[in-house]
Amino acid sequence: MLKGRVISSPERNRFQRSCESWFSISKPIFANIWHNFPLLLSLARARSKMAKYVLFVLVVSSQIATSPAVSDEEIDEFLNICIDAKHHKSQPGPEGDVFNKTFHCTPWKSHACCKANTTLKIREDGALSLYNMRWDQCNRSMSTECRRYFEKDTCMYECSPYLKPWIVVDTKSKKTRKERFMNVPICSRDCGEWFDACKGDFTCSNNWGDYTTWNWKTGMCKMECKTFKQYFGDPENFCNKIFNYSWKYTEGKAGEDCMTLWPSGSTNINKKVAEKYARKHLTTESSAPVLSTQAIVTVILLSLGGSLL
Repeated sequence: MLKGRVISSPERNRFQRSCESWFSISKPIFANIWHNFPLLLSLARARSKMAKYVLFVLVVSSQIATSPAVSDEEIDEFLNICIDAKHHKSQPGPEGDVFNKTFHCTPWKSHACCKANTTLKIREDGALSLYNMRWDQCNRSMSTECRRYFEKDTCMYECSPYLKPWIVVDTKSKKTRKERFMNVPICSRDCGEWFDACKGDFTCSNNWGDYTTWNWKTGMCKMECKTFKQYFGDPENFCNKIFNYSWKYTEGKAGEDCMTLWPSGSTNINKKVAEKYARKHLTTESSAPVLSTQAIVTVILLSLGGSLL
């Protein structure tokens, strides 16, 4: 099942430290069990059920073994990846002066998953050249304010390198991508501003990420033309559903609790959010608690003691 899988250096280092930690814990435990075997056996045979219970609780509660803490290096390695999709690079990196001179995807200029020609296409016609997706629907032109937010959204999708905690396999897309992201925590403030900018504009889909809502051969519209407000109602539903739950409307502070569509400044504050989720993911993956040898042997002794009474 694992044939062909390449194990990264952080994974290998974490596994090695886990093994070393287990052996360092187990060696003195075995020696202690051997030295105190008569006492453990007598306690196991004790007729007092309370004595057995106390021994069991003390041993188990004090002998939970956990893996070492996740390092910053492992987190950086975990996040150093892009979505497996048509226009994305395999790994993020700088894209040169084109970001500074000719385009507005500046938050990702030094560490981007998008290529320069991809950003230029976004500027020229939104998502038309990239995905044959028309933002001007229902025989109307999208307002400048609304278009600007969809440009920001597309920049975030194409360029952001900090989405690994939310990447999943895309089982429906056959041409444009093998992976997508789901439930990325977008700040409620961004969702509110985006919805306000677009609520009066018209669309003919209640889920832009659901390919079945479009007619790709006759100019997009397949469903009834309505305003964004009529289709989505409020900022939360809009953010969650506009791209099939790629985003998740999230209350909180940008850079701590949620991401922003346009992380301005010298530091990309979205990275801090990604690091927070990455640490949680890696810790959960590598630090599942396990009973130590002493706890397991004690349970066996208690069982044997009960059968010998």
